[in-house]
Amino acid sequence: MQTEKFSNRKVRIGVIFGGRSSEKEVSLATGRYVFHLLDLSRFEGMALFMDKEGMLWEIPEKLVILNKTDDIEAKLQQEGKEIRFEDLPGMVDLIFIALLGKYGEDGSIQGILELIGVVYTGSDVLASAVCMNKKMHKRILADSGFLVPKDIAVGKNEWEKGKEEIESRVEKEIGFPCVVKPVCEGSSVGVAVPKKGEELLKAIENAFFWDPEVLIEEYIQGKEFMCVVWGNENPQAMLPTEVEFSGDFHTYESKYMPGKARYYTPIRVSDAVVRAVQRQAVEIANLMGIVGYGRIDGYVVGEKVYIGEPHTGTIMVPSSYVFQQAAKQKVELKSQAGGKVRVTLNPKMLVTRIIEMAQEGHQGKMRIL
Repeated sequence: MQTEKFSNRKVRIGVIFGGRSSEKEVSLATGRYVFHLLDLSRFEGMALFMDKEGMLWEIPEKLVILNKTDDIEAKLQQEGKEIRFEDLPGMVDLIFIALLGKYGEDGSIQGILELIGVVYTGSDVLASAVCMNKKMHKRILADSGFLVPKDIAVGKNEWEKGKEEIESRVEKEIGFPCVVKPVCEGSSVGVAVPKKGEELLKAIENAFFWDPEVLIEEYIQGKEFMCVVWGNENPQAMLPTEVEFSGDFHTYESKYMPGKARYYTPIRVSDAVVRAVQRQAVEIANLMGIVGYGRIDGYVVGEKVYIGEPHTGTIMVPSSYVFQQAAKQKVELKSQAGGKVRVTLNPKMLVTRIIEMAQEGHQGKMRIL
């Protein structure tokens, strides 16, 4: 791993975004904002766009500001420079991973960067893979004593052989309404809330379009929250954010279209429940191996805290709840007089700290030749 100090020059940061997943447009928005938040007094930024085939391109800022990944892809041959992954160690000192969903949060890109010896932000291969797989992390959470919604996991072959049997199991063990979701997708892609059997069949078929395995969950009616965790060996939880939306669940549109949802930081519950959410978020981050930054999603029902999903990445755009939570944080900085002063954690400072945590977290890794 690259662990040398860069005291005599700026650290070269490659921000990688786009990608092959259903969340590539959200990744573009995140990568664009992160790229523009880099502290240019310390960092030299490089925009790295992953196209829909998984190829990597260095692109100029005039492409970074385009609104859609298709618009960028249409100009890659003329204005981009194709990059081989194995060339990255000579081009960048650190990769800021702004890829979201499959191939970005599931350990894929992390594994490539481990192999070529490039430092990267966020969690490692194992933590990323487990947190992306809803079936796996729910089993770990339940076995560790956390309260999670009841579920049934169904594979494509199992479904084709016994649709009526599975429908009967859902009715008996889960009930209606229930939540149907692909095991390895994000941003509510492929999610539905069927209220009866015929809707269940349609929902499962749609979820299989996105993933070969589907989770059918108990529907939890409560206050939905997202709690950002940050730190390496001793992660801390920010104040959790409550999301309020119309409909049965927080859809892709309500997550990313302005005005479709309202966010409250902290969640509107008692101080004791807020602390319980934060405590569990930290415990889960340690359990899953989340480092640098991530988030824990869940629901509060009365005094109970249900855990939905842990994430090793998150969207970062100007209106993101991540920055709402960061704005409630105070960090200690050196003052010009040589003392210390506590200031609010702004977006640029958060991005800088994520980069610093990546450097710190990779210091102990040895590259075996």
